[in-house]
Amino acid sequence: MASGGKQPGAGRPKGALSKVTAKSKQVAQETGLLPHEWLLAVSRGEGIVHKRWVVKYDAKGKEVSRDLIEETIYADFSTRIDASKAAAPFYAPKLAAQTVTTPGSASGSNATADALKAIAAVLPV
Repeated sequence: MASGGKQPGAGRPKGALSKVTAKSKQVAQETGLLPHEWLLAVSRGEGIVHKRWVVKYDAKGKEVSRDLIEETIYADFSTRIDASKAAAPFYAPKLAAQTVTTPGSASGSNATADALKAIAAVLPV
């Protein structure tokens, strides 16, 4: 009988979505575009269908009618730029800076620098 602790094969596999995340992603796909897909459509300048209520009032300020209308909205250029910036991490993640070390560079030797200078000297300008 197991007495607690880490068990082999227990838990969610690495990279697998939790049940809540998987369900919410499925519902979002069924209802329309996912957020990053929507941002990409805006950045491309595609028309976005927008629903809004139009409320009409009488002279006394009492609501007479309420209609839900759909209209297609096109973003201006600055909004498209902002949408592109927001969508970029989904499609092209930022690269991390890397430091390159060569053999001998830690000991203070300039062998690598000297070799690069020799190569650069023979290259055509």
